[in-house]
Amino acid sequence: VIVCFKSLNSCYKPDQTIARIRVLDNNTNNPIENISVRLFFDNSNGANDPKYDIVKNTSSNGTASFDFSDDYKDGQGGFAVLDVEVDGVFMGVINIVEMTTTEKVIYIQ
Repeated sequence: VIVCFKSLNSCYKPDQTIARIRVLDNNTNNPIENISVRLFFDNSNGANDPKYDIVKNTSSNGTASFDFSDDYKDGQGGFAVLDVEVDGVFMGVINIVEMTTTEKVIYIQ
């Protein structure tokens, strides 16, 4: 997404909004490949479908990367706090900060 202002004759491209989850073995600190990582918003009242519910598998370096750049709106204050599951087990939350790469390391056995 590129934002342009005609009156100022200028354009800028906002920085990407990325969430990166890295899954490591608790005993060896080695990356764990091909493990399921889910980022989602759990709407406890059930009134609406969640805006985010994305599942990706980790790569060879134990990382799953989620790009939310297209969802960021210029001037937005804050972005999202999403629940994190690894192989179906709740592992906490990630506070995704707009226009940055937010990283979270999760250790499993």
